[in-house]
Amino acid sequence: MLFMLGEWNDLPGLKDMTDHKDKPRVLQLVTHDKMGGVRTLVDMVTAGLEERGFIVESRGLRHGGAVDTIKNMGSLARDILKGRYQAILTYQIAASIYGNFFGFLARVPMRISHHTASPEGLRPHWRAIDKVFGTIGVYTHMVMNSHATRDAFGSWPKAYKKHFIDIIHGVDPLPEAPGKIDWREKRKIPADATVLVATGRLVGQKNHTTAIGALALLSGVHLIIAGDGPDQAALENQAQQLGVFDRLHLIGAVDRADLGDVLAAGNIYVFPSIWETFGLAGVEATMAGLPVVAADLPVLREVLSTGDPVGVQAMTRFHDVRNADELALAVQDMMAHYPSAEIRTSYGRMQVERHGRAHMLALYGDLLAPLKA
Repeated sequence: MLFMLGEWNDLPGLKDMTDHKDKPRVLQLVTHDKMGGVRTLVDMVTAGLEERGFIVESRGLRHGGAVDTIKNMGSLARDILKGRYQAILTYQIAASIYGNFFGFLARVPMRISHHTASPEGLRPHWRAIDKVFGTIGVYTHMVMNSHATRDAFGSWPKAYKKHFIDIIHGVDPLPEAPGKIDWREKRKIPADATVLVATGRLVGQKNHTTAIGALALLSGVHLIIAGDGPDQAALENQAQQLGVFDRLHLIGAVDRADLGDVLAAGNIYVFPSIWETFGLAGVEATMAGLPVVAADLPVLREVLSTGDPVGVQAMTRFHDVRNADELALAVQDMMAHYPSAEIRTSYGRMQVERHGRAHMLALYGDLLAPLKA
């Protein structure tokens, strides 16, 4: 949600927050405003903070082409330096470095970097800058959204880690399938075919190549991927070479409100990412009642396989990262022991209880509460 707000002439600090009649202003900054887990998180935090009396402005760092992006970055820096915000909450590494640098210059009281990538998921130059910024206090807080994410930074300097704060991810269940599109019918998939579903940007991190590799080992199985991105042509070429192009369905970006229809077309959700800091998409899939075959990452073990052992065993399978053979075997095993509707409903309910938004938003509200003092 975007609010066009008046500008302040003075740079604010915690001491003079009560001198202003306006509610505290919070900037949420992302590198690019694409559909996906970060977008979902930003929308949830926006709603939660507004309910708690904050004015929230959400902006993307990148905007259009190069010229528009440069103009946008200049406008953003100007707004921060003029004291428009009392808190900056950033997502994605470029946004964190850029937004919090200017927030540091402007003495913005709270400069909060949300770690949406593990260290190995950052480009070397971004990783180096982030380590320096975190160590010298450019960030006042760094949100760790899972225990696995915190552990991934375990070898970093103590001066960096002292800014860590744990706010475990929350997520809303996807809206019920609206019934706008029957994806099996639209893509002419046989009614009795096993359908794998994946969601997420078509980028290397999501590792859709492994899912397509597994597809070649699974006769008659179809794979639907909802998402767009720079790897689309490469994925299509891979499918052509493996002879599975007719069973691969790249349907482009789908609004969150319509993802229920995509999941309703599937039997199993596949999640072969190289890295994740939480895995919102997998949680959403299980909330919707789909069993999951996922890469064996510590964070995915943490969020998907904690709880009732019977439900966990029935609803989850894990495979070595980048191992298409293991992914295919896991799919075959899941189909041979497919969980009942009762188990899928029970497991989905458990995930809603464990990963609902309420606790997460309460922690964000507590974190920013000093701004209202």
